[in-house]
Amino acid sequence: MNKWINNNTFAKVLALAVSVLLWSMVHWNNDTPTPTAKFDTRIIENVKVQPFGLDEKKYILSAMDTDRVRIEIKGKKMDLISAFSDEYKIRLDLSKAKVGTSTLPLSVDLPKGLELVNIQPSTVTVNIEERNTATFPVTIVTKGTPAEGYTLGQITPQPATVKVTLPESELREVAKVQGSVSIDGEDGTLKEKRVKLAAYDKQGQEIQGAVLEPSSVTVDIVISPPYKEVPIELQYIGKLPEGLVISKALPSATKVKLYGPQDELAGIKSYSEINVDLSKITAAGTVVLPVDLTPPPGFEKIEPSSLQVEITTVSNSQRVIDDIPIMIKNDNAGGLSADIVNPASKTMSLALNGAPGLLDSLTKNDIQLIASIDGLSPGTHEVTLQVILPRYVSRADPGTPLTATVEIKDKSKPAVTHPDPGTDDKGKEPGNDAGTQTNEKTEEPLPPDSSSSTDNPPDGSTNETGETENN
Repeated sequence: MNKWINNNTFAKVLALAVSVLLWSMVHWNNDTPTPTAKFDTRIIENVKVQPFGLDEKKYILSAMDTDRVRIEIKGKKMDLISAFSDEYKIRLDLSKAKVGTSTLPLSVDLPKGLELVNIQPSTVTVNIEERNTATFPVTIVTKGTPAEGYTLGQITPQPATVKVTLPESELREVAKVQGSVSIDGEDGTLKEKRVKLAAYDKQGQEIQGAVLEPSSVTVDIVISPPYKEVPIELQYIGKLPEGLVISKALPSATKVKLYGPQDELAGIKSYSEINVDLSKITAAGTVVLPVDLTPPPGFEKIEPSSLQVEITTVSNSQRVIDDIPIMIKNDNAGGLSADIVNPASKTMSLALNGAPGLLDSLTKNDIQLIASIDGLSPGTHEVTLQVILPRYVSRADPGTPLTATVEIKDKSKPAVTHPDPGTDDKGKEPGNDAGTQTNEKTEEPLPPDSSSSTDNPPDGSTNETGETENN
């Protein structure tokens, strides 16, 4: 035994055997392929590049020459088969990228047990731009139409402006920030409707990637019921101090809008529920009186809901207007003719009260005296006259009725001719026969009909029957 140990050749063989044993123990690993283990390769197309590390509050990746790559990997067949496609990660580090164009390398993360053989391309060229922000007004467009008869009113977004952040090159292309709301069939105002916004270019195309702050707004959309605009008619309550008259009254609005059903709107011509209280006026001059407006029964709303009336009062003056013609009104002529027989001049004079300026400009053509014969039969009738006066002018003697004598004749009966008034056909003196008649007067055409309106006089008094004063 000692002889073998001392033998130089035996010692060399023993040392070699021990070395091989130790190498085998150190390098034995089930997970590491042995030089004799078999490897497979696999090619995977269109693996998406995943950028990371960019400060997106300041910069934006505006361009990248490719976002997909082709990789070749190798490994055991079982490892290749068991790996999922989303486990292959191609990463692009932008943390050190600068503004402008640069070419950067790609890194690869593979499932355990697999190795990268090749990647095409291994680098990508990117363009980094600074983000810029600008403020734009919010535009809201509507789709559809409201319910029948209803109208679209004011649209109010809140907030009214938003900030848009984009690369400078794209920010210059922004034409508007817009959202849309459907109002089809709506019959009432929309309150705090949430609307998503988007940025659009001049061609109306949405700009992708725009960052909007806020990205949505709340919108109020007024949808109003049908309305009709009608003139107002001032009415007066109370009385002015003794000796004062209205010179002029100027309301802050001459028309109002009434909202309500179509059938109610069709029947209304004016709004007269405006009562101006003259008792609030204590002295001559100009005062402004507020008046609240309420919609008539059956109506939903009135606009405006109040107005102001500027009233100027002055000391009363009087003037007599002469030769005012009397007109005959006959809405149902029916073959009748009429004539004024008293007064014979067919005119009258009137003493009038009013502001000096109004009275000075007054002429007889500004006043109407109307004798209505509606419903009267042929014969002679005493007719109470209707008096139509200019606004803020009244009669000095309103308690005295004005009358005229009207003779009405039936035009359908033939006219009767008589012999010479000296003798009749039998030589009798006129008047001796009870059947003898006098000649008829020449018939004159009736004057045109005259429309009339009624209103309370500015001094608060009440007109007598048959008279109207336009106030």
